Amino acid sequence: MILETKNLTKTFGLRKAVNALNLEIPNGSVYGFLGPNGSGKSTTIRMMTALISPDQGEVLINGQSVQKLGNKALLSVGALIERADFHKHLSGETNLKMLARMDGTDESRVQVVLNRTGLGERGKDKVKTYSQGMKQRLGIAQAILSNPKLLILDEPTNGLDPQGMKEVRDLVRELAAEGITIFISSHLLDEVQKICSHVAMISQGELKTAGPIEVLLKNSDLLVTEIHVDPIAPAIKLLSTQSWIHRCEEKNGLLNVGVSHDKISDLIQLLVQNNLQVSAVIPRTSLEDVFLSKVGEESQI
Repeated sequence: MILETKNLTKTFGLRKAVNALNLEIPNGSVYGFLGPNGSGKSTTIRMMTALISPDQGEVLINGQSVQKLGNKALLSVGALIERADFHKHLSGETNLKMLARMDGTDESRVQVVLNRTGLGERGKDKVKTYSQGMKQRLGIAQAILSNPKLLILDEPTNGLDPQGMKEVRDLVRELAAEGITIFISSHLLDEVQKICSHVAMISQGELKTAGPIEVLLKNSDLLVTEIHVDPIAPAIKLLSTQSWIHRCEEKNGLLNVGVSHDKISDLIQLLVQNNLQVSAVIPRTSLEDVFLSKVGEESQI
Protein backbone atom coordinates (compact mmCIF):
# COMPACT_ATOMS: atom_id res chain seq x y z
CA MET A 1 0.00 0.00 0.00
CA ILE A 2 1.36 3.41 -0.91
CA LEU A 3 -0.82 5.23 1.66
CA GLU A 4 -2.38 3.98 4.89
CA THR A 5 -4.12 5.55 7.85
CA LYS A 6 -4.17 3.64 11.13
CA ASN A 7 -6.81 4.57 13.73
CA LEU A 8 -6.56 8.20 12.62
CA THR A 9 -8.46 10.42 15.07
CA LYS A 10 -8.91 14.18 15.39
CA THR A 11 -11.16 16.11 17.76
CA PHE A 12 -12.07 19.79 17.66
CA GLY A 13 -13.60 20.82 20.99
CA LEU A 14 -16.43 18.38 21.65
CA ARG A 15 -16.69 17.27 18.02
CA LYS A 16 -14.79 14.21 16.80
CA ALA A 17 -14.03 15.21 13.20
CA VAL A 18 -12.26 11.94 12.36
CA ASN A 19 -12.78 8.80 14.41
CA ALA A 20 -10.39 5.81 14.26
CA LEU A 21 -10.15 5.97 10.47
CA ASN A 22 -8.39 3.08 8.73
CA LEU A 23 -7.72 3.39 5.00
CA GLU A 24 -5.54 1.38 2.62
CA ILE A 25 -4.75 2.98 -0.76
CA PRO A 26 -3.21 0.52 -3.26
CA ASN A 27 -0.26 1.58 -5.39
CA GLY A 28 -1.42 2.67 -8.87
CA SER A 29 -5.05 3.25 -7.91
CA VAL A 30 -7.26 6.28 -8.38
CA TYR A 31 -8.87 6.36 -4.95
CA GLY A 32 -12.02 8.39 -4.36
CA PHE A 33 -12.67 9.74 -0.86
CA LEU A 34 -16.38 10.50 -0.48
CA GLY A 35 -18.48 12.01 2.26
CA PRO A 36 -21.04 14.72 3.00
CA ASN A 37 -19.90 18.24 3.85
CA GLY A 38 -18.42 18.19 7.35
CA SER A 39 -17.74 14.45 7.27
CA GLY A 40 -14.00 14.82 7.95
CA LYS A 41 -12.54 14.58 4.43
CA SER A 42 -10.48 17.77 4.52
CA THR A 43 -9.36 17.13 8.10
CA THR A 44 -8.11 13.70 7.04
CA ILE A 45 -6.18 15.16 4.10
CA ARG A 46 -4.61 17.80 6.34
CA MET A 47 -3.37 15.04 8.63
CA MET A 48 -2.09 13.08 5.62
CA THR A 49 -0.02 16.06 4.51
CA ALA A 50 1.23 17.05 8.00
CA LEU A 51 -0.68 20.35 8.01
CA ILE A 52 -2.29 19.31 11.31
CA SER A 53 -1.46 16.57 13.79
CA PRO A 54 -3.85 13.76 14.78
CA ASP A 55 -4.85 13.22 18.39
CA GLN A 56 -4.32 9.50 17.84
CA GLY A 57 -3.14 7.20 15.07
CA GLU A 58 -0.81 7.85 12.19
CA VAL A 59 -0.47 8.14 8.42
CA LEU A 60 1.99 5.89 6.58
CA ILE A 61 3.33 6.69 3.12
CA ASN A 62 5.34 3.85 1.63
CA GLY A 63 5.53 2.51 5.17
CA GLN A 64 6.98 5.74 6.61
CA SER A 65 5.13 7.58 9.36
CA VAL A 66 4.18 11.16 8.48
CA GLN A 67 3.75 11.95 12.16
CA LYS A 68 7.23 10.69 13.07
CA LEU A 69 9.21 11.80 10.02
CA GLY A 70 7.26 14.86 8.86
CA ASN A 71 8.31 16.18 5.45
CA LYS A 72 10.79 13.33 4.98
CA ALA A 73 7.82 10.97 4.59
CA LEU A 74 6.22 13.35 2.08
CA LEU A 75 9.08 13.56 -0.43
CA SER A 76 7.19 11.43 -2.96
CA VAL A 77 3.87 13.27 -2.44
CA GLY A 78 2.30 16.13 -4.36
CA ALA A 79 -0.85 17.80 -3.07
CA LEU A 80 -3.49 20.32 -4.07
CA ILE A 81 -5.46 21.28 -0.96
CA GLU A 82 -8.74 22.93 -1.94
CA ARG A 83 -8.46 25.74 -4.52
CA ALA A 84 -5.15 26.65 -6.10
CA ASP A 85 -3.82 30.08 -5.06
CA PHE A 86 -1.21 31.96 -7.09
CA HIS A 87 0.14 35.48 -7.61
CA LYS A 88 -2.41 36.63 -10.20
CA HIS A 89 -0.27 39.49 -11.56
CA LEU A 90 2.50 37.04 -12.48
CA SER A 91 2.54 34.43 -15.23
CA GLY A 92 1.87 30.78 -14.57
CA GLU A 93 5.47 30.03 -15.53
CA THR A 94 6.87 32.59 -13.08
CA ASN A 95 4.66 31.28 -10.26
CA LEU A 96 5.94 27.75 -10.82
CA LYS A 97 9.58 28.86 -11.06
CA MET A 98 9.24 30.62 -7.70
CA LEU A 99 7.83 27.44 -6.16
CA ALA A 100 10.57 25.34 -7.76
CA ARG A 101 13.28 27.55 -6.23
CA MET A 102 11.63 27.33 -2.80
CA ASP A 103 11.48 23.51 -2.97
CA GLY A 104 14.87 23.03 -4.58
CA THR A 105 13.28 21.52 -7.69
CA ASP A 106 15.06 21.81 -11.02
CA GLU A 107 13.43 24.66 -12.97
CA SER A 108 13.48 22.56 -16.13
CA ARG A 109 10.47 20.76 -14.64
CA VAL A 110 8.36 23.91 -15.00
CA GLN A 111 7.87 23.68 -18.75
CA VAL A 112 7.41 19.91 -18.46
CA VAL A 113 4.48 20.23 -16.05
CA LEU A 114 2.97 23.16 -17.97
CA ASN A 115 2.94 21.02 -21.09
CA ARG A 116 1.68 18.05 -19.12
CA THR A 117 -1.35 19.97 -17.82
CA GLY A 118 -2.19 21.56 -21.18
CA LEU A 119 -0.86 25.00 -20.26
CA GLY A 120 2.30 24.98 -22.35
CA GLU A 121 1.10 27.73 -24.69
CA ARG A 122 -0.32 29.87 -21.87
CA GLY A 123 2.56 29.61 -19.41
CA LYS A 124 3.80 33.15 -20.06
CA ASP A 125 0.31 34.67 -19.63
CA LYS A 126 -0.65 36.24 -16.32
CA VAL A 127 -2.68 34.01 -14.01
CA LYS A 128 -5.43 36.64 -13.82
CA THR A 129 -6.24 35.88 -17.47
CA TYR A 130 -6.77 32.17 -16.73
CA SER A 131 -10.19 30.54 -16.48
CA GLN A 132 -11.01 28.76 -13.22
CA GLY A 133 -10.35 25.42 -14.89
CA MET A 134 -6.92 26.62 -16.05
CA LYS A 135 -6.10 27.82 -12.52
CA GLN A 136 -7.02 24.39 -11.18
CA ARG A 137 -4.80 22.72 -13.80
CA LEU A 138 -2.00 25.11 -12.79
CA GLY A 139 -2.55 23.92 -9.22
CA ILE A 140 -2.12 20.33 -10.36
CA ALA A 141 1.01 21.40 -12.30
CA GLN A 142 2.39 22.77 -9.03
CA ALA A 143 1.48 19.50 -7.26
CA ILE A 144 3.39 17.36 -9.79
CA LEU A 145 6.37 19.72 -10.00
CA SER A 146 8.48 17.41 -7.84
CA ASN A 147 7.53 14.35 -9.95
CA PRO A 148 5.58 12.63 -7.13
CA LYS A 149 4.50 9.00 -6.94
CA LEU A 150 1.39 9.93 -4.93
CA LEU A 151 -0.91 12.86 -5.76
CA ILE A 152 -3.45 14.05 -3.17
CA LEU A 153 -6.25 16.26 -4.51
CA ASP A 154 -8.84 17.87 -2.25
CA GLU A 155 -12.04 18.72 -4.19
CA PRO A 156 -10.18 19.46 -7.46
CA THR A 157 -13.38 20.10 -9.49
CA ASN A 158 -15.15 22.19 -6.84
CA GLY A 159 -16.63 25.37 -8.33
CA LEU A 160 -15.75 24.49 -11.93
CA ASP A 161 -18.12 24.64 -14.89
CA PRO A 162 -18.72 21.41 -16.89
CA GLN A 163 -15.85 22.15 -19.29
CA GLY A 164 -13.45 22.83 -16.42
CA MET A 165 -14.55 19.62 -14.68
CA LYS A 166 -13.91 17.63 -17.85
CA GLU A 167 -10.44 19.15 -18.22
CA VAL A 168 -9.47 18.17 -14.68
CA ARG A 169 -11.08 14.73 -15.03
CA ASP A 170 -9.18 14.00 -18.26
CA LEU A 171 -5.93 15.17 -16.65
CA VAL A 172 -6.43 12.88 -13.64
CA ARG A 173 -7.00 9.93 -16.00
CA GLU A 174 -3.80 10.75 -17.94
CA LEU A 175 -1.68 11.09 -14.79
CA ALA A 176 -3.06 7.81 -13.45
CA ALA A 177 -2.18 6.12 -16.77
CA GLU A 178 1.42 7.22 -16.20
CA GLY A 179 1.52 5.29 -12.93
CA ILE A 180 0.85 8.06 -10.41
CA THR A 181 -1.37 6.96 -7.52
CA ILE A 182 -4.11 9.53 -7.00
CA PHE A 183 -6.12 10.09 -3.82
CA ILE A 184 -9.01 12.39 -4.66
CA SER A 185 -11.50 13.87 -2.20
CA SER A 186 -14.86 14.85 -3.69
CA HIS A 187 -18.55 15.23 -3.03
CA LEU A 188 -19.41 14.64 -6.71
CA LEU A 189 -20.44 10.99 -6.90
CA ASP A 190 -20.81 10.88 -10.67
CA GLU A 191 -17.34 12.37 -11.18
CA VAL A 192 -15.78 9.82 -8.83
CA GLN A 193 -17.50 6.92 -10.55
CA LYS A 194 -16.12 8.10 -13.91
CA ILE A 195 -12.46 8.25 -12.91
CA CYS A 196 -11.82 6.18 -9.76
CA SER A 197 -10.90 2.52 -9.37
CA HIS A 198 -11.46 2.45 -5.60
CA VAL A 199 -13.51 4.45 -3.13
CA ALA A 200 -13.97 5.02 0.59
CA MET A 201 -17.10 6.59 2.06
CA ILE A 202 -17.12 8.36 5.41
CA SER A 203 -19.78 10.05 7.50
CA GLN A 204 -19.28 11.98 10.75
CA GLY A 205 -15.60 11.02 10.64
CA GLU A 206 -16.21 7.27 10.49
CA LEU A 207 -15.56 4.87 7.64
CA LYS A 208 -18.78 3.37 6.23
CA THR A 209 -17.42 1.27 3.38
CA ALA A 210 -14.34 0.97 1.18
CA GLY A 211 -13.03 -1.08 -1.71
CA PRO A 212 -12.89 -1.38 -5.49
CA ILE A 213 -15.88 0.39 -7.05
CA GLU A 214 -16.88 -2.66 -9.10
CA VAL A 215 -17.03 -4.79 -5.94
CA LEU A 216 -19.04 -2.19 -4.00
CA LEU A 217 -21.56 -1.89 -6.84
CA LYS A 218 -21.89 -5.66 -7.11
CA ASN A 219 -22.32 -6.19 -3.36
CA SER A 220 -24.56 -3.19 -2.65
CA ASP A 221 -27.37 -3.86 -0.17
CA LEU A 222 -29.65 -1.71 -2.32
CA LEU A 223 -30.00 -2.87 -5.91
CA VAL A 224 -31.40 -0.26 -8.27
CA THR A 225 -33.20 -2.08 -11.04
CA GLU A 226 -34.53 -0.85 -14.36
CA ILE A 227 -37.82 -2.57 -15.17
CA HIS A 228 -39.55 -2.66 -18.55
CA VAL A 229 -43.19 -2.97 -17.49
CA ASP A 230 -46.50 -2.24 -19.20
CA PRO A 231 -48.58 -0.34 -18.26
CA ILE A 232 -46.23 1.74 -16.11
CA ALA A 233 -48.66 3.99 -14.16
CA PRO A 234 -50.43 1.11 -12.30
CA ALA A 235 -47.00 -0.42 -11.58
CA ILE A 236 -45.81 2.78 -9.89
CA LYS A 237 -49.01 2.99 -7.86
CA LEU A 238 -48.70 -0.65 -6.77
CA LEU A 239 -45.01 -0.58 -5.84
CA SER A 240 -45.26 2.75 -4.03
CA THR A 241 -47.44 1.07 -1.38
CA GLN A 242 -44.80 -1.57 -0.54
CA SER A 243 -42.62 -0.85 2.51
CA TRP A 244 -39.73 -2.94 1.11
CA ILE A 245 -39.49 -0.80 -2.02
CA HIS A 246 -37.02 2.03 -1.33
CA ARG A 247 -37.44 3.91 -4.58
CA CYS A 248 -39.97 3.83 -7.39
CA GLU A 249 -39.85 6.37 -10.21
CA GLU A 250 -40.35 6.64 -13.94
CA LYS A 251 -37.32 7.60 -16.02
CA ASN A 252 -37.38 7.74 -19.82
CA GLY A 253 -40.46 5.54 -19.98
CA LEU A 254 -38.93 2.86 -17.74
CA LEU A 255 -39.38 2.08 -14.06
CA ASN A 256 -36.42 2.52 -11.68
CA VAL A 257 -36.89 0.59 -8.45
CA GLY A 258 -34.66 0.44 -5.37
CA VAL A 259 -34.89 -2.95 -3.71
CA SER A 260 -32.64 -5.37 -1.82
CA HIS A 261 -31.17 -8.35 -3.68
CA ASP A 262 -33.35 -10.92 -1.94
CA LYS A 263 -36.54 -9.12 -2.95
CA ILE A 264 -36.08 -9.13 -6.75
CA SER A 265 -38.13 -12.30 -7.26
CA ASP A 266 -40.87 -10.94 -4.97
CA LEU A 267 -40.92 -7.76 -7.02
CA ILE A 268 -41.39 -9.57 -10.32
CA GLN A 269 -44.01 -11.89 -8.84
CA LEU A 270 -46.00 -8.96 -7.44
CA LEU A 271 -46.10 -7.21 -10.82
CA VAL A 272 -47.11 -10.37 -12.71
CA GLN A 273 -49.82 -11.28 -10.18
CA ASN A 274 -51.37 -7.86 -10.76
CA ASN A 275 -51.59 -8.45 -14.53
CA LEU A 276 -48.65 -6.18 -15.37
CA GLN A 277 -46.41 -7.32 -18.21
CA VAL A 278 -42.70 -7.46 -17.32
CA SER A 279 -40.40 -7.75 -20.36
CA ALA A 280 -37.00 -7.01 -18.78
CA VAL A 281 -35.29 -6.51 -15.40
CA ILE A 282 -31.83 -4.89 -15.62
CA PRO A 283 -29.54 -3.95 -12.66
CA ARG A 284 -28.49 -0.27 -12.86
CA THR A 285 -26.85 0.36 -9.46
CA SER A 286 -24.73 3.54 -9.29
CA LEU A 287 -22.23 4.86 -6.77
CA GLU A 288 -24.94 7.23 -5.55
CA ASP A 289 -27.13 4.24 -4.67
CA VAL A 290 -24.26 2.66 -2.72
CA PHE A 291 -23.67 5.95 -0.92
CA LEU A 292 -27.32 6.31 0.08
CA SER A 293 -27.46 2.74 1.33
CA LYS A 294 -24.28 3.13 3.42
CA VAL A 295 -24.48 6.73 4.60
CA GLY A 296 -28.18 7.52 4.40
CA GLU A 297 -30.42 9.89 2.48
CA GLU A 298 -30.33 12.42 5.32
CA SER A 299 -26.69 13.19 4.49
CA GLN A 300 -26.23 16.07 2.07
CA ILE A 301 -23.38 15.49 -0.36
